[in-house]
Amino acid sequence: MSRTQSTPATMSLGLAVPTVLLYAAGYPIGAATIAVMSPFLVILIRFAASAVLLWGVLAVRRVPLPPRRQLGHAAIAGVLTQGVQFLGCYWGLSHGVPAGLAALIVALNPVATSAIMMAALGHRESRWGVAALVLATVSVVLACAPSLVADHHLGVGIVAVIVGMLGLSVGGIHQGRRCVGMDPMLITAIGVTTSTPLAALVAVASPMHVTDWPRAGVLLVVMVVFSSIGATSLYAACIARSGPRAASILFAVIPSVAGVMAWIGLGEALSPLAVVGLVLGAVACVAQSRAGQPRAGSTASTTDSADRGHARTARATRPTSEAATSGSR
Repeated sequence: MSRTQSTPATMSLGLAVPTVLLYAAGYPIGAATIAVMSPFLVILIRFAASAVLLWGVLAVRRVPLPPRRQLGHAAIAGVLTQGVQFLGCYWGLSHGVPAGLAALIVALNPVATSAIMMAALGHRESRWGVAALVLATVSVVLACAPSLVADHHLGVGIVAVIVGMLGLSVGGIHQGRRCVGMDPMLITAIGVTTSTPLAALVAVASPMHVTDWPRAGVLLVVMVVFSSIGATSLYAACIARSGPRAASILFAVIPSVAGVMAWIGLGEALSPLAVVGLVLGAVACVAQSRAGQPRAGSTASTTDSADRGHARTARATRPTSEAATSGSR
């Protein structure tokens, strides 16, 4: 049983703070970029440029490739955390979802992660965990209600952002279970590489335009360096160090930071209900962190369950073996 899976380390502030800042900055930067360039063209250029830079850095660092099986798992995790997450979020942003609201929905990552673990891995929630799920649900309703009432067309955009959030959650769980020991930057490189063809298909099937090439170029450089390489690699490092459950708790503060950045850089404002939803979302994530580590069938791989099964079988057969030994004596 690996330490990463069963007893995750405590996340340091030195890792958590830059992850939060860079991840939060991605929302207003993304919103500003799609204002001058079609969203899926942004994603295509972002993924392709990030892949080239990351593989160059990995070549200089001489990071070896993992075994083929683990490489496949990294590709699956990468498509979910990179392709599904960002294609969903940018679809939402292009359909009028504010950057702050998109950040709030993605901030439900820890709650979604817990719910998926309960359904797929047999994880059992404590009282704090249940409280987190309830608070998170209320926060989403409050945060989304004003926008939906004002513009019914935002419904499609919000659904797309929710799909992106689920991609992040499932991808994080898969990485935590199947990519143990891999270099976080290598995981990110594999993710953006495998997501590039998907982004290309969507971009070709969608209208493409650029209204301000100089501004778009600057924003793309900032996005690639800070968001696509910096933020995602740091988040992969958080998962590798502390597991998907603990890493997802960072989204308790990411929407607040993203909201401040969007207010400063884009002039966006959240409605009172959205502010309340933002606070409740943060409280939900704090409650999730208080829930502690899973008690049974947690993020550890199914090998853990098999180990417990073998242990129970050994205990059950021990008296019989001992009796047989005594008889022989």
